[in-house]
Amino acid sequence: MFKSIFSKYFAVVSLVVCISFVSMAATQGMVSANSWLDQKQQLLTENARRIADSVAQNSRLSPNSETEYVLNLDAGSTVPVVTELLSAAIDADVFITDNRGVIRISSSQGGRLELADTREIPDSVIADMKDGESFTVGTMDGLYSDRHYMAGTPVVKNGVQIGYVFVASSAVDLTAYLMQNLQTYLISLLVVLIISCVVIYLSTYRLVQPLRQMAAATRSFGEGDFSYRIPVKGQDEVAELATSLNNMAASLSEVEAMSRTFVANVSHELRTPMTTISGFVDGILDGTIPQSKAPYYLDIVSQEVRRLSRLVQSMLNLSRIDNGSIQIHPTNFDMTALVAHTLLSFEPRIEEKHLHIVGLEDGTPCPVTADADLMGQVVYNLLDNAVKFTDDGGSIHLQVKTQPGRTVVTVRNTGEGIPAEEMPHIFDRFYKSDRSRSRDKVGVGLGLFLVKSLISLHRGEICVRSVAGEYAEFEFWLPTVYENSEKISRKSHN
Repeated sequence: MFKSIFSKYFAVVSLVVCISFVSMAATQGMVSANSWLDQKQQLLTENARRIADSVAQNSRLSPNSETEYVLNLDAGSTVPVVTELLSAAIDADVFITDNRGVIRISSSQGGRLELADTREIPDSVIADMKDGESFTVGTMDGLYSDRHYMAGTPVVKNGVQIGYVFVASSAVDLTAYLMQNLQTYLISLLVVLIISCVVIYLSTYRLVQPLRQMAAATRSFGEGDFSYRIPVKGQDEVAELATSLNNMAASLSEVEAMSRTFVANVSHELRTPMTTISGFVDGILDGTIPQSKAPYYLDIVSQEVRRLSRLVQSMLNLSRIDNGSIQIHPTNFDMTALVAHTLLSFEPRIEEKHLHIVGLEDGTPCPVTADADLMGQVVYNLLDNAVKFTDDGGSIHLQVKTQPGRTVVTVRNTGEGIPAEEMPHIFDRFYKSDRSRSRDKVGVGLGLFLVKSLISLHRGEICVRSVAGEYAEFEFWLPTVYENSEKISRKSHN
């Protein structure tokens, strides 16, 4: 079942708000109840003490017993004094009892005192008075039908206890007070939930809107349309994600364009030599090409076959690099000899463009441990670029030298050089500069990418330097010994 972010967010926030309010209400209720109870206890106890003092002053000891007292009713002082104390105190029930708990005088809610009340204070309440004053909450064992607070204190005259004074007040006020607080909290909770709903709706709408745009964008990307762009607003995480998706779309669009160009170039690269090979072979077989010319055309066919072989090998290497299955088979060979040997395959093109080769005449052997076949492809691609982009009559400077722990190869050619804006992309897959497009109609933009990848596999590095209108220079180095080889063949490469 689909649940929107709004519903999830609102449910979570509502739950947090409700739990917070319930916790606050419970805590506030406990604090209020305790505070109310403390105040009631203090107020009732103080009034009980005042009445007990007045009763002690207006009573006398019985000559027959030290445990009984007789109110001085004749003097007419006890009742008026106690009545005055009640009217100046609180609304409460007052009970004046003897030591057995028999009520001698009582009043209801601060009203008129009545004599000769036959009721008794429960024994459980009297038992609590043994240690002095008491404070009880309850129905007092049936004395009341509802909950009351009752504070009690002894009446002492001349050091002799002659009775008790109890002051009781209803607990209904506390319940009403707590219910009023609860009602206030419930109203506040409702108001907060309404405000939260509005705020959550507005905030989640702003949050969900770009997510919906991102979802639409990803659907568009999945269908192969990389032109969709997500509007970016703000500088938060959502904006950062939108920017990343836009950058991804731009990269995918660029890769797709490169891939289409790559497929078109590969198709052309395959079709052209195949057409040439097929035409010349058919001409030789059907006699269209004289037998005297056959060696010439067979040499062209051989060159086209080698070009196809190099293309297929490049494609295989690309696939192996992508899936990580390419393997290094290191051998000991002379890098200078490898460069010179590879240069021979460009001799016809060098002579055709009247190029000057400089540097190898003073070359010295530079032994290195690496995969000779892969390094041959590296050197071939670098020399192919140098020959291709050197102007007629220009020069190519080659240098192979040994440095501590590494072998360095430099290929430098005169010519237009590489524009500065193209330098960061020169080793990208399928990348072909504008200059390359004008001079290399059949290249697929994999040469320098493979060069860098193969050198990296050997734990080496390659860099490019160029000055516009003067030269372009590629320089790479390899460790003299390939460290990760499991088994090194000691065969030399000739």
